[in-house]
Amino acid sequence: MRNRNGLLGHTLIELCFCVAMFAGLATLAVPAFRIAQRNSAVRSAIFELNSALKATRASSIVEARPGVLCLSDAAGNCLPGKESSNAWSAYLEIDGHPRTLAGNALPEGLFLHATRPRLQFWPDSRAASTGTLTICDAQGVAQPRALVLSQAGRVRMTEADPADCHA
Repeated sequence: MRNRNGLLGHTLIELCFCVAMFAGLATLAVPAFRIAQRNSAVRSAIFELNSALKATRASSIVEARPGVLCLSDAAGNCLPGKESSNAWSAYLEIDGHPRTLAGNALPEGLFLHATRPRLQFWPDSRAASTGTLTICDAQGVAQPRALVLSQAGRVRMTEADPADCHA
């Protein structure tokens, strides 16, 4: 269309139609983006926890000391008897005293569920305790993921059942 000055332009109706189309597409994209964001947070947390388990085992072997990864509070103190937490700590036991290796809080909205609140490694590379650590999304949007620690001290990553987050 040409206006009085002979320039090309768009009418208000055309602009409103385009804005409505973009709003409709954005409405469809937001839920998918939220799911992708939560899945990414769970994957990131599980990879970090996997690295911590492997580093704790390696440090235990190298320094010939027992290694421990436990559920903890935000200050890094192990929680006795708790099966869920939003943080973890890893340390070596040296003459009855812990020497911190690592620790971290999980991203907002995630929590860690464990079959045991404390996983130990012997200095000979075996695990003193077996167990499963599951990263769960409190909102239930992302699929939970789990790390399984075998008696041999090996860690494997697997998909988890959402029911594992409520057990």
